[in-house]
Amino acid sequence: MRKLVYLRIVHTSADMGTLSEELVQIAISKIGKEKWEENQKLIEKFWDELEKEIFQLNLDFKQTRIYQDGLPCEGEIGMKIIHSTAELGSKNYQIIEKLVVKGAKVVATESPQLLIEERNLLLETLNSSSTAEKEEAKKKYDSKKDILLEQRDAYIASRINNTLEDGKTGILFIGAEHNVIPKLAHDIEVLDLVKH
Repeated sequence: MRKLVYLRIVHTSADMGTLSEELVQIAISKIGKEKWEENQKLIEKFWDELEKEIFQLNLDFKQTRIYQDGLPCEGEIGMKIIHSTAELGSKNYQIIEKLVVKGAKVVATESPQLLIEERNLLLETLNSSSTAEKEEAKKKYDSKKDILLEQRDAYIASRINNTLEDGKTGILFIGAEHNVIPKLAHDIEVLDLVKH
């Protein structure tokens, strides 16, 4: 039997890598600094509660595989990404580091090509110099984002279906906008820990 713990997550600015500063400034300009700081406290609380919940599952971590939204590699390169993002303050990646120390293994989860395509569309929007260019880039992103999300979900499900072995438990850290569950193999028992 294969099991998957499905964790809907909220990304933090630390998770956004090189885009984080620009995205934070956009958020602050839309909702104000006070509201943004309030949201950051709620997100921090969310991650603290989620971490407790994960460790209360009493998993055999040596039999646990970690799948991470936005992570296209495993092994040494994957761990470098995890470590550097954890050092930037990502609670998500700090939890993954703790799981790895306990014996869990990280599995390459995403398609590099799809991630690059989405990032390039976002960069086009962020780097547009005029309002007209920005609006055009946003339209282009909006017209492709749902298709990209669907393709990413299919790829993630395929990775889980093909790498999660019998007798193992996977933990999928996945953004709330994703919908991977319907694409998973029927022999995978899903524990859906809904967090809002």
